[in-house]
Amino acid sequence: MFGETIDYHILRPFTHGRNRATEVELNERARYSTYSLEEASKYLKKVKQVYFGGLFPIDPDISYLDIGCGMGRLSIGLSLAGAKNVTGIDIIARNIDEAKNISENLTNNSRPDFIHSDVHEWNSDRKFDVVIVLGAMEHIHDPASFLKMLARLIKPEGRAFVSFEPFQGPIGDHMSHFFWLPIPWRGILFSEKAIMRLRREKFRPTDPVERYKDVQGGLNQMWYEDYIRYVHEAGLEFVKHNCNPQLRYRFRYLPFHLISKFLTSIPKIRGFFIVSDYSILKHGE
Repeated sequence: MFGETIDYHILRPFTHGRNRATEVELNERARYSTYSLEEASKYLKKVKQVYFGGLFPIDPDISYLDIGCGMGRLSIGLSLAGAKNVTGIDIIARNIDEAKNISENLTNNSRPDFIHSDVHEWNSDRKFDVVIVLGAMEHIHDPASFLKMLARLIKPEGRAFVSFEPFQGPIGDHMSHFFWLPIPWRGILFSEKAIMRLRREKFRPTDPVERYKDVQGGLNQMWYEDYIRYVHEAGLEFVKHNCNPQLRYRFRYLPFHLISKFLTSIPKIRGFFIVSDYSILKHGE
C-alpha cells in the first residue's frame, strides 16, 4: 500500500507470536499425534456434509487419492469409514511422518498408503474413482499443468473434490496464523516484503523466504478467474460449486451466508468475496 517500511509498521501492532516455531520445533511436534482417530472421523463427516453437501462418496469398493493430504486426517477418516483403497500424498516430509504414525493406531487392515513427494514429480499410471485436493490448490506452483494431470488421474466416471482459496479473497494470503486481527484483502493491499518480514519475526524465524511462492508448500497467488479457466482448459467441468460453506455452517441463523451467496454470484467481483470454494469436477462432455 505505502511500501515495505510503512506497511510493516502499520501491520506490526496487529500481529502476535503465539504460533512462533522453528523448523526443529515443528519437526519435533510431528513425532506426536496432533489429532485423534475420533477427530479424523468427525472431519470426514464435515467434508461430506458441510463442504460438499452430502455428495462426497464413502464406499469401501472405490479408490481414493488424497493430494496434499497433510497429516492424513481425511485419508485416515476414510479408512475408519471402511475405505480399503486410500492413497495420500504430500510434499512436506513431517506431515507424512505424522500421518504414518497416526495410522498405526488403526485396528483394521486397510491403512492408507502415504507417499512423500512433490505431486509435480510423482508419476502414476493408476486412475482413481475419487481424487481429493483440499487445502492444496493454492499451493500448486503450476496449477494449469496440475489440473491437466488431475484429469488423467480420474477414471472416466470419476470425480474430483477440490477446494480453492483465491489470492484476491479476504484471507487469500494465508498469513492469518500470526495476525490477531483478520485484516481482509491483506495480501493485495499491503507489501509482500512487509508481510514476509513479519512472518519471519512472529511465525517462522528459521524460514528466511521473502516471497509468498517460496514459503514451505508455496503459494501460487492464483486468482479465481484463472482457476476457472484452468479447469476448463484441462478438459474438466464443474458439477457443483459451494462457496464459503463455513459461513452457513457457523452462522446458520444469521444472514452472512445469504450476503455471501449474492456477492459470490457476481462474475467480475466474486473472487474478492470467496474465502473458499469447494467444487466437484468431472470429465467434460
